[in-house]
Amino acid sequence: MIRCSQDECGWVAIAPSERAALKQYESHLLETHVETVETEIPDGHVQVRTDDGEWETMTREQAREFHDR
Repeated sequence: MIRCSQDECGWVAIAPSERAALKQYESHLLETHVETVETEIPDGHVQVRTDDGEWETMTREQAREFHDR
């Protein structure tokens, strides 16, 4: 059984196989938990949502450190 790993989300896959469940999970994540942000991001950088809900542009290394904290 595959469950959504996002806080306070009770979504659970109902599918005949693990592969089908993973496809459902991918669709669920994209439809429910992903937000498209249109902005110019320099090469080698990513956008990360900080604890206060704001988007911050940082290098990939900085993003890894941020998520590790």
